[in-house]
Amino acid sequence: MIKTFDNKEWELDDIVPKMYGDDFYYNYLGKNALSSSSFKAILNDLPKFLESLTGQAEENKSQALRDGKLIHLKVLEPERMQDLTIIDSTKGSKLYKDAVLRLSSDEVYTQRELNRCMPLADNVRKDFDAYCLMDEATMETPTIKMVQGLPVRGKADILRKDENHIIDLKTTADSSRFEMSIENYGYDLQGALYLHLFDCTRFSFIVLDKITGSVTTRELTNKELKNGQAKLQEAIEIFKRNTKAK
Repeated sequence: MIKTFDNKEWELDDIVPKMYGDDFYYNYLGKNALSSSSFKAILNDLPKFLESLTGQAEENKSQALRDGKLIHLKVLEPERMQDLTIIDSTKGSKLYKDAVLRLSSDEVYTQRELNRCMPLADNVRKDFDAYCLMDEATMETPTIKMVQGLPVRGKADILRKDENHIIDLKTTADSSRFEMSIENYGYDLQGALYLHLFDCTRFSFIVLDKITGSVTTRELTNKELKNGQAKLQEAIEIFKRNTKAK
């Protein structure tokens, strides 16, 4: 049984199918469950994170995040590309702004953004090691668990359940600094959490350098996963100390 922060109780078989919908996963569960991003935010800035649960924090949609989402869609869910609205103009144009008001910024991209991101996404598909990790795997698989009394959600970019292996696609402006990113951006925490959520034993990355277009793969070590587990436990304890979730 899953109990979300609004005190609703869900059977796992009922809630997981709903999690394939972006509105339910990101909007409803964004307020009523935790995630790896939540735990990273708790460690970095607890007050700002708590504000985000009540809708008071300002949403940040940087160009890097937009590019990352577009690349993820093309690589992992290419069939969803047809649902996007592509505007052959700038983001400052009336045409673009009107489309965003009518739809949302998540559904509207410029032709320039598309031209920049599609060749990069193709590089991932063409890379042999990345292809081997994605071949016959399931994409964008969600799940949710009660973790120490807290509802925690996750969505595996690439899941090879028969191999107990999760693979996450990351985009970066400098792949030579990715080793530092594992520690600095809490990718080790994400790996430790996802292994628990999905009952897996291995967590790897496909790393796309958006500047050079290079693609590399990298598996988290046991030491990194242990470090991530320690961060996760610290975040859980901080959250419980500062909320009614005891």
